[in-house]
Amino acid sequence: MMAPPSSQQAIWLLIRLRLQRLRNLSGSALLFKRGQNGKSRAATPGKRRGRWLIGVLLMAPMLFSFGHMAQKSVLNLHCQLDAVAACGLQQAMPAVIAHLTTTPFSAALLAGLSFQLTLLWLVSVLVPLGTGELARPDWDLEWLVTLPTPMTTLLWARVFERSVVNPAGMLAVLPTTTMVAWYSGHGWLSPVLALAVSLVLLLLAAMLRTLVDTGLRLSLAPSKLGNLQAMISILSLLPMYAGMSFGMGQSGFMFGWVATLPAWISWTPPGQIVAMLNAREASTALLAAGALLAQSMALLALGMAILRRQLRHGVVGSGQRANVRKAAISAPVAPGRWQIGSVIQRRELTLLKRDRNFLVQTMFLPLLILGSQVVFTGRLHDVHELLDSPALVASTGFFLGTYTLMMSAFQNLNKEGGALWLLYTFPVGVEQALREKAQLWAMLAMIYPVIMFGAALAWMPAWRWDMAGLMLLALAGIPLYAVIGVALGVFASDPQATEAAAKMRPSYMYLYLLLTSLYIAALAAGSVVQQLVFVVLTAALAVALWQKARDEVPYLLDPAASPPARVSFADGLMAAMLFFVLQVLAMLLLKGKGETNLQQIALAFGIAGATTYAAMRLLYWRSKATGVPRIQQGRPAWPLVLAGTALTALFGVGYTMLLHAYGLAPPASLLLAGQWSWLWLGALAVLAAPLCEEFIFRGLLQGGLRRSLPAWQAIIIGAAIFAIVHPPASMLPVFVLGLCTGWAYEKSGALLAPMLVHGSYNAVVLACQFVLL
Repeated sequence: MMAPPSSQQAIWLLIRLRLQRLRNLSGSALLFKRGQNGKSRAATPGKRRGRWLIGVLLMAPMLFSFGHMAQKSVLNLHCQLDAVAACGLQQAMPAVIAHLTTTPFSAALLAGLSFQLTLLWLVSVLVPLGTGELARPDWDLEWLVTLPTPMTTLLWARVFERSVVNPAGMLAVLPTTTMVAWYSGHGWLSPVLALAVSLVLLLLAAMLRTLVDTGLRLSLAPSKLGNLQAMISILSLLPMYAGMSFGMGQSGFMFGWVATLPAWISWTPPGQIVAMLNAREASTALLAAGALLAQSMALLALGMAILRRQLRHGVVGSGQRANVRKAAISAPVAPGRWQIGSVIQRRELTLLKRDRNFLVQTMFLPLLILGSQVVFTGRLHDVHELLDSPALVASTGFFLGTYTLMMSAFQNLNKEGGALWLLYTFPVGVEQALREKAQLWAMLAMIYPVIMFGAALAWMPAWRWDMAGLMLLALAGIPLYAVIGVALGVFASDPQATEAAAKMRPSYMYLYLLLTSLYIAALAAGSVVQQLVFVVLTAALAVALWQKARDEVPYLLDPAASPPARVSFADGLMAAMLFFVLQVLAMLLLKGKGETNLQQIALAFGIAGATTYAAMRLLYWRSKATGVPRIQQGRPAWPLVLAGTALTALFGVGYTMLLHAYGLAPPASLLLAGQWSWLWLGALAVLAAPLCEEFIFRGLLQGGLRRSLPAWQAIIIGAAIFAIVHPPASMLPVFVLGLCTGWAYEKSGALLAPMLVHGSYNAVVLACQFVLL
């Protein structure tokens, strides 16, 4: 009979199982890879998603953002607590940083950094408690106690794995410890030292978290746990923004609090970590490390003793098995009575009303986050200056709306839980149910922006059209991001997951936040044309993601099947992005040190177009996609070509003559830049542009849109996107060209007709330009 594993082996085995489960849920094959000789049973093939790539691409800006804030925190605390006068001069900051790196921290700075690290440590405790599901029984622990392993071993395994699998805690603690080590003179060894000490703090955080949630699960009913979790999610904001406020400026009231801290704050575990990292002598570092080790061991031993006492009667308490309070049975609605929204929308409102945690996270957290930023950064007295910045007013209202969507529309499938399959049994299709949810949450998300914008317009001494226009752009973006949130929520939700933390893939949430930040940046842009262009691109992105989500919906409950490969609108957007990026890169390679000429532009255009065409054809060939556009299908539709050419050429010539009449035409030096410029310009306009652009904008974009929209809508959207990628002066005739070529592609079913129309239009307009010069 095989002997049972030792305590160390059991703990390592359980931690490996949790990490392996995390790897399986993330879809990444980069970690914990099985060796060449490893054998496993044949399993059902999973869906190929490449979710790890999204996480990797989003991790870099997140780490940079948190690292930059941690750097500013150390410098701001140094400037304020040590009263460094040179901090007021930007040119003197290198000298201030050099002095900070080469000399030990002052006692005030050590206390301030210890206090900040303590606040961030509280974040690593409260955020996992607030985002988990306290009302859900801890089923894995109830199963693990049946193994032939002592309870103490299982509890230590639980604490260790929670210290490792705590991404929120790592993001909160690691950047600050890294910056403390960096400014203590450890150089590129700083991340390694910071990771080691951060794991110590996360181990203590895991012990406190385990104590709290174990005690709560055993003593409270699920209904009370849900309300308490809502309170915890609110409380987690206080230490989060208090700790982050040091990096948001030097005017917050927290600096005054830090200056009056008692000396014992430096003797806490966070204080010992700061002292150890900043120690300039080995003896001082060893003394701080010894104190940290003794404190950690004592706290962990005390926590384990309390845990054992909590579980002395078993892991199932009365609170876990208590029935949820019975909901009042409402009387049936009388026929003909007026009701708000559809059945799906009324169900969402009922869920929002009954789930206190959902209500707080959706409707109250945006206000609390915005209020915390204003209060902790010391900008409460500057609220009246908000009206002087139209972009800031619009961005703030847009933030309130889109954050509401992140906690509601983005979570639409996640909130269904194990009852998601019921949506597939309704007489209404799942796509229609998701559309109704998006409509409801878009209306609810507009409540705060409309109130804020109305108050701002009422308090303004005079009407401002620029502020009203930005407000309309912000309000227009909220329904678009409701669609984007629902679509990304389809990809982010995992209905097969058994853990609450695994039901929502956080990388898609970070992607949603990144997209909202881009829209906020567009609101802050001064150009109206740029703002309108970004609105059109956002609408295109919403359509593309919705189409992909619609394809994914029928396969959500199947762990192995995926939608078949077909040309989609998203393919067209990616091809367009690839085409413009390759064009810029080719231009940089061809330009060298000289000036750009038409030959280089034409060659770069041709290289980018040919590469994009080959890449998309190869992709479709490998995936065996359907709906790939063809150049010719049967005989050319000459009547379509002639009619489209006549209409576009007439409009283009008239528009060109109008530009010349008002002096807005391109200068002659651009058209006659060299001896062979006319030849290169003709090749670019008549050959390269029709071949490349029609494949992307008509074949992929319009062809992908036709899967979801009627012909006239697909033609208009494709023409709008085609127009905005051209210079502002030519947007109107290019839009007309896009309508005519889209109509020709729709009627002929092949790319040859729109290519001929496009080439003929460019040839006529180019000839008109030369005649008028």
